Amino acid sequence: MHRLKSPRWLEPVVRRLPLHGRLAKGGMWLLSGFVLDRGSQFLMQLLLARLLAPSDFGLWAMVLVLTNFSRHFRDGAIASVLVQRGLEDKPLVDAVYSLGVNISVVLFVVQSLAGYPLSLFFNEPILWPLTALHATVFLINAGTGSHDAVLLQQQRFKQIAMSDTAAGLARLLGASVCGLLGAGPWAFAAAEVSYACADALTRRRLSGYRFTYSFWPDPQAIREVRRFIAGILGISMAAQMNTSGDNMVIGRLLGAQALGYYNVAYQLAMVPVFAAAKTNRVHFSELSKLDPEARQTYVASALEKYGLIVAPINALSFVIAPWLIPFLYGPEWDAAVAIFQTVLGFAYVRGIMQILGTSLTAAGKPDINARINWALVPITIPAYLVGAWLGGIQGVAIAVAIVMGIGAAGWFWLAVCRTSGWPLRALARPILLPPAAAAAAVGATLLVPLPIAAEVAVVLVVYLAFAASLLAKLPGRRSKKLSVPRGTLVEPISSASKQ
Repeated sequence: MHRLKSPRWLEPVVRRLPLHGRLAKGGMWLLSGFVLDRGSQFLMQLLLARLLAPSDFGLWAMVLVLTNFSRHFRDGAIASVLVQRGLEDKPLVDAVYSLGVNISVVLFVVQSLAGYPLSLFFNEPILWPLTALHATVFLINAGTGSHDAVLLQQQRFKQIAMSDTAAGLARLLGASVCGLLGAGPWAFAAAEVSYACADALTRRRLSGYRFTYSFWPDPQAIREVRRFIAGILGISMAAQMNTSGDNMVIGRLLGAQALGYYNVAYQLAMVPVFAAAKTNRVHFSELSKLDPEARQTYVASALEKYGLIVAPINALSFVIAPWLIPFLYGPEWDAAVAIFQTVLGFAYVRGIMQILGTSLTAAGKPDINARINWALVPITIPAYLVGAWLGGIQGVAIAVAIVMGIGAAGWFWLAVCRTSGWPLRALARPILLPPAAAAAAVGATLLVPLPIAAEVAVVLVVYLAFAASLLAKLPGRRSKKLSVPRGTLVEPISSASKQ
């Protein structure tokens, strides 16, 4: 029996799509857990959109300005050093765990108190008790980040996915009960507390690792990793200031309802990026073990796969948004459509920046990642203010897409290549070609007005044809003798990478 062969023009695309190896299987576990977790969160959002007003979503988005900032200091960020350094040095492991627990307790106190000035800034008294209730998450999750790092370092991705799924279902249950009882924005806080309880319980049980807590962590052990931890925290602080500034500007100048529209649109646009962040955990686990030459091939392959999957998803999302968002959330959410379409551009390049930033961290250079993010801080806030002044919510969304999207991605591309000694062209194709194909596909639907189903078909046909044509004509990366472990996500081949 003769085997059916795929058309020659499709082969360059097909070679890039399959996942292979042990780590690819782990990535699929993480993505499966993400789908179930994000699916439960999406159901929660749909339910609360029918039960609550857009202003309630805006109030919670104001809370997130503070809570998203403080959560970057929780022990999960600190414990990431255990993934990079390993678990062999028990005094170091226990010192990192103890430091994470102590910081979690401090964060509970700080966030509880910081809710008061937050309520004054937005002139919403309810923000203080809402923020204080959310602060209990730090007490509940104290030490959980170290258990998560153990699972990740040992590449037990199935257990991580199981924990993510259980926590997501708990969040859905907590929000549903409180929402149906008429709790208003308190339903969001109940959801986060429920999530934290399930997350802490399952991760501790599944890791099975026995830590020894000390009120005074070993100073010698902490000194060994303080530069890495400082770099991780620096990245988190700067990134959060850049990505929360838009919420602060909209909430302060345009009000809770406007922020509600913006926050829902932003969260929807970022779904593919949140999924990619899960696979980034696999990338971080493996990149930490590769030499610089192998890391270049790995990063290029990861970028290529991300683009070929996410770019068409964003193109389809852009086309169906005017119909889908009002259908799911109700006609009162029409104002979120244009915002969603604008933020999609930023969302896509955010995924590129995550992969590039992960490569820097895995190479032991998180400080460079942090410096880039800090350099953007004095640019982003003025840009958001100008955007709000000129175009309201839409103006802020455009500023986000330009400054934190195109501008920041180009900066990361240049910094990663210069730091690693890679030529810029090494990453040009996986960074530029997929969004070019997606833009061509969306542009084709704008030429002649068509029904939604026809526009979807046009996007798929044009994207596949355009992407396949470009990838087939351009030469693939030549294989090199790289020390890539057997069974990893990347295995170089002669004409094109599998990533």
